[in-house]
Formats: sequence, C-alpha cells, structure tokens
Amino acid sequence: MKNLSHYNNAYRNTLRNIISRLPDSVFSRDDLTDDHSNREQLRLNRALNAFMAEGIIVKIAHGLFAKAAPMNFPDEKSSVVLVDAFEAVAIKALNKLGVKWEWGSAIREYNDGKTTQVPSTFTVHLKSRFRGKISAEGRNVYFEGGVNTR
Repeated sequence: MKNLSHYNNAYRNTLRNIISRLPDSVFSRDDLTDDHSNREQLRLNRALNAFMAEGIIVKIAHGLFAKAAPMNFPDEKSSVVLVDAFEAVAIKALNKLGVKWEWGSAIREYNDGKTTQVPSTFTVHLKSRFRGKISAEGRNVYFEGGVNTR
C-alpha cells in the first residue's frame, strides 16, 4: 500500500487512534466525528481516503468502513485483508444499518443438517428493505426475497 507519511498530521493521528480503539470492526463516519460541518466532512473524506490508500480501512458499503490490515506477499505485492472474516463484517454492517435479516436458505439448510453442501456464497434473506450493496475483498453479500429490488 502507499506510504503517505507526508500526509500525517495531528487530525489523522487522532482519527487513527479513534479507529484503533473502536470495539467493533465495522464503523461509520458518525463514529469518528460529531461535527457535521462541511469543512469537517471534507477533512474526514481526505483522511478516510488516505487510510484506504494505506490499507488501514476498507469501504464496505455507503458510509460504512471496516478495519483492515495490509498483507505483504513474498513477490513484493501487497493486498488489504479485513481484520475479521467477511461474513462477520457483513453481519455487523447489516446490524449497524438497522436492516432486519435472517440466514439465507442455503446456509439454513446446511446448519439444520438437511444438506452437506457447504454454501459457496454468503446469502441472507432480508426482512426489511435495503437497497445498498455490501462488498469487500472481492466478495459480495447476496440478498434473497426480493426486498431490496425496485
């Protein structure tokens, strides 16, 4: 990831400390600041973009971010990985957004012992409307039930 040390300042260091002390791995912009002025939001945008470039956080949905860590490979390539598993992050994101949900049919059948086929995708059945998209690390949450469609 990019080393943007010349962009570090007291504001970004404060945000870095706030993010590291958050008990949950999923957070929103409101968890970082209470000031909704235009100037503060622009500063927050710049800081969050810098953190995403550094690999400290990953944007998973509109206004939601997850803690991440850069992972270096032997061939000098690096990638950003979530601190928690994608499924756990997705569940926390849905709960944080106030979306009512339950496990998808494939996951339910596997958990109930009706099938031995392990679900390959993370699917949830929505009980309330949600029009967004939750994705990270090249994975998506798939929705059943048609509640999120037009």
